[in-house]
Amino acid sequence: MLARDPFEPRLISWMRNPRVRRTVILMVLWGFIALTLARFNFVLLPFGLAILLAFIMAPAVDFLSGLRLGTRPIPRVAAVLGLYAVGLTFLGLFGAWAGAQVGRELAGLGGVSKAWFGHAQELTQTGLDKVEAFAVSNGIEIERQELQAYADDALANLSAEAAGQAKGLAAVFRDLVGGVVRAIFGLFLVLMLCAFLSIDAQRIEIYFRTLVPPEYLNAYRYLLEGMSVGLAGVVRGQVTICLTNGLLTFVGLWLLDVKLPLILASVATIFSLIPIFGSILSTIPIVAMALTDSVAKGLFALAWIIGIHLLEANLLNPKIMGDAAKIHPVVVVFVLIVGEQTAGLMGALFAVPIASVVLTVFKFLHKRALETQTLSEDLPRQA
Repeated sequence: MLARDPFEPRLISWMRNPRVRRTVILMVLWGFIALTLARFNFVLLPFGLAILLAFIMAPAVDFLSGLRLGTRPIPRVAAVLGLYAVGLTFLGLFGAWAGAQVGRELAGLGGVSKAWFGHAQELTQTGLDKVEAFAVSNGIEIERQELQAYADDALANLSAEAAGQAKGLAAVFRDLVGGVVRAIFGLFLVLMLCAFLSIDAQRIEIYFRTLVPPEYLNAYRYLLEGMSVGLAGVVRGQVTICLTNGLLTFVGLWLLDVKLPLILASVATIFSLIPIFGSILSTIPIVAMALTDSVAKGLFALAWIIGIHLLEANLLNPKIMGDAAKIHPVVVVFVLIVGEQTAGLMGALFAVPIASVVLTVFKFLHKRALETQTLSEDLPRQA
């Protein structure tokens, strides 16, 4: 065996070390994965939704796959398909009921519109009668027919504008039907990806573990556990809170007899997935719809929504999301703005889960840096 050249470059000497070569190869693999995701970023949305859905379903899948039928455990495939069957059945029944309810509520808008125009005509006639009586009592000559024609023209223009808005609403619903078709295809793709991820979760985790050098496995497990805890609070907790928010919103609007309670509650449920801003945005149409009946009803609706948000902030967030998932509101606002400016509504939806992962990595690296600093300070003392 030839002796090693003492003038050999340091880089080549490092590459002779098996640990260095292994680390470089694994870093190249991680870099290749990152570049692939960056190049084909347009397919990240369904994969991201599938990962979030698989993470939400993970406790139920683990529980069902831990049960036994006789002497054999339930396969993960059966557990996932069983959850899909229950979930899709519930969504189908709820969709049928909700569709009929929304149809009745939208059909009722026509009656509300006619009643409003009838009331407007009555108020117009009453006002013209008072104006005419005042003019006669004060010797003022007015042309009642001209005033009547002016008022009729104003109401006719308002009615035509409302009809145009109704046609525009019909066009929106036609576009909505096309969007629903595309959403169904997207949902099928997400469910398929989620099934693969849920069934092969252990093999996927083992594969990614092989991309980590053995000396860093403990740190990898610690980091992965921290991410899991943080995401559990952010994702599962936020889903639970938004469903609770939507249910309480529907109950309150139904008790107050506000028009379109199901539509408004559905909007509140969806927008609650976005922390802080979602709750504010969903409050505006609820109060606006309640104000069309009376100021008192609008104030009661606002008080009910504020009560839900206080319950969410003081009870649901600490109990459901837990201490490990807490993110400072300033950070939440920052990442929401960045996410919305980067990728619109979907960016805002994924902003907080991604921020949870980034903060977990940051805390881990900060902890390791402090441990290294403490170790370096202790070595001179021991010497």
